[in-house]
Amino acid sequence: MRKLVSAVAVLLVLGCSIAAVAQEKKVKGAYIRLDPAEVKLGDIPLDKLSDSHGKVEIKVLNEGSSPLLLNRVEGCCGTEIKEYAKTPILPGKEATIRVEFRIEPKPQAIRRVVTIHSNAVNSKELTCPITGSVVLPKKAGRIEF
Repeated sequence: MRKLVSAVAVLLVLGCSIAAVAQEKKVKGAYIRLDPAEVKLGDIPLDKLSDSHGKVEIKVLNEGSSPLLLNRVEGCCGTEIKEYAKTPILPGKEATIRVEFRIEPKPQAIRRVVTIHSNAVNSKELTCPITGSVVLPKKAGRIEF
């Protein structure tokens, strides 16, 4: 009987400690996550290229326990930041960064970077690459090597 009581006591203590560890995993402070972490535009045929290909939205999620402040959001290479949250993003909430850039109508690689400066404990400066390429359209009956 004593062994049974001891075993139950050990299981209770073990269960309580696992629950305590699970609760401690909640991040103290603001924790930033981007969705998507990287924007992949893929291959865009030149004849299908439109202005919409240069308009991107990035979701910013606060997975921490304190409000997330986006201090500054920057784009490189002629990338314009059209909109981002200038008010605190509360824990468990999200905001959207709207980005626009012009893509020259010629075959080329697309490489842009959006840099986000914040008060997040996991990354004070976070980058979101935007990649893709403009390619020549495939012609019917043409053999490519």
